[in-house]
Amino acid sequence: MDRLWLPALIGDGMVLQQGVPLPLWGTARPHTPVTLVFLGESYRAESDAQGGWRIVVAPLRPGGPYIMEFSSAGETVRIGDVYSGDVWLCSGQSNMELPMERLRDDFPEEWRLPVNRLIRQFLVPQEWEFSGPRRELSGGVWAAASKETLKDFSGTGWFFAKKMYENHGVPMGLITAAWGGTPIESWMSREALAGFPEIMARGARYADAAYRDGLVKESQDAVARWAEKADREDAGLREKWYLNETDDSRWETLSLPGDFSEAGMEGFCGVVWLRRAFDVPPSLAGKEARIWLGTVVDADTVYVNGTAIGGVTYRYPPRKYDLPAGLLREGENRITIRVICNNGQGGITRGKPFRLFSEHCAVELAGSWKYKTGMSAAARPAEFFPHYQPMGLYNAMIAPLLNFPVRGVIWYQGESNDSAPQNYGALFTAMIRDWRDKYRREALPFLFVQLPLYGLPGKNTETSSWALLREAQASALALPATGMAAALDLGEWNDLHPVNKKDVGYRLAMSAERLLYNRANTAPGPMPRSLRLQDGTITIAFDNCGEGLTSDGTPYISIVSQEGAFRLPAVITGPDRLSIDVSSVKSPEKALYAWADNPADRSLYNAEGLPVIPFRIHLRACGSL
Repeated sequence: MDRLWLPALIGDGMVLQQGVPLPLWGTARPHTPVTLVFLGESYRAESDAQGGWRIVVAPLRPGGPYIMEFSSAGETVRIGDVYSGDVWLCSGQSNMELPMERLRDDFPEEWRLPVNRLIRQFLVPQEWEFSGPRRELSGGVWAAASKETLKDFSGTGWFFAKKMYENHGVPMGLITAAWGGTPIESWMSREALAGFPEIMARGARYADAAYRDGLVKESQDAVARWAEKADREDAGLREKWYLNETDDSRWETLSLPGDFSEAGMEGFCGVVWLRRAFDVPPSLAGKEARIWLGTVVDADTVYVNGTAIGGVTYRYPPRKYDLPAGLLREGENRITIRVICNNGQGGITRGKPFRLFSEHCAVELAGSWKYKTGMSAAARPAEFFPHYQPMGLYNAMIAPLLNFPVRGVIWYQGESNDSAPQNYGALFTAMIRDWRDKYRREALPFLFVQLPLYGLPGKNTETSSWALLREAQASALALPATGMAAALDLGEWNDLHPVNKKDVGYRLAMSAERLLYNRANTAPGPMPRSLRLQDGTITIAFDNCGEGLTSDGTPYISIVSQEGAFRLPAVITGPDRLSIDVSSVKSPEKALYAWADNPADRSLYNAEGLPVIPFRIHLRACGSL
């Protein structure tokens, strides 16, 4: 390397962590002096035989904007708009990655209000690596929040940073390293996985580029052949069923939103076409409008009056499409949806807005629709995603960050480990310890989000994978310098990506205030402190009750014995106490609360509005009150 070079993290608009020595590094011509002029001070280093150099800047107080000038061998690199404040690493899967653009319709005020430019984000490129930890990122830039850039900010990260800025008034930097669908092991290093040899071996084999690339190509080719077959054999595309003049009088009918299995298409894979006529009032004719269709399993193309207005290629994003002026006409119009079903679970999600609308008028689209299959096929081949594999994301997206000091970590992940929840607690603990080792900070603050509810409401069951994951997450609070944001009540039964990231971010901030600043609050929410079983009554005492326990209905607890599980009412008997009459249960063994993917019984909160954390208590190990 003959030119003066700085890594992507060290660039215009960056936020540096206040209060700690700040390493800055890069490359230059080998064995050449490198000088930094910053805040009236001059720092000097000399590059090594490979051109690498490192300068450590004295701890900074919050402030800015600053300018840095690096020079070496006649070259100068100038970095401007630099601030010092608090920097947080935001990592995990899709609910951390989820950008503010997806939340625009739910939080439009974030764009109407003045946007705080002292909140900044560095978006880490989504890449994987299996040959070992990378030294540097392949790219990325710091972006100050603005009405133009806010759409790309992590929603969880934004609301967390916004609240922390409100509380402390220091610039906030977010380093967002997140990727949807990824299990925790993809974010773990080889050292972290040392206690999990089978998982480590699974990741290590992808270091063989020929093997890995062969799997990727084989998977991509198989998926492409399936998609080509679907298009080639689809009678609907060939015969243009999206045109208004299509005769659908002999098509079958079904009710939407709903699952296609309810219309006799159990396990259907292939293409199905959906059509419906709807009336447009004069006030909407010719005007711009929007269509919201919830989510579609798996991919869709939507046509209105024969014109394609949008489409999404996978199941999770909300279908929100704009209609241009002139497309809608007064009276009868037609909407057609081409749906590709990959694996036999096709349908349109219930419980989401399903309408065409403008600012002043709405046309509901729920109800009876016509449908006809365009082609059928075997299930689409499963895709192989390298970024789901162990160690790949740690090596490419975390390892290059470890020289850049941060205030702490916020983490939102767990959904993709629901097939093996029994392993999550050990993996999560190992990852936290390892990241702390790598950052050389034994008490690096680590805040995380406990999974919200998901799926149809159900009764308590010990086999619930999401309940087990929540338990594993809460167990990490035994580690020092950890904090949790309860999100049980912030979920949506029909959406893996609930939109209320505002309260998620604010609850993370509550945990940060309690952990870092000793602020009195009730984060993460009431948790069992002790339990007593006496004279046929169980009494549970809770921490974090604040002004007291409350309930929005009769609270129920499941009591498990060898004879089965019994759903029993509980009574709030004090500001921090709950009692259950178990005299009808022979030899009770466990008490379960909110122990389901989406627990039907979840009515307990503290007066500050935080939900009681789901719990499973073994009664034989109960403590005194």
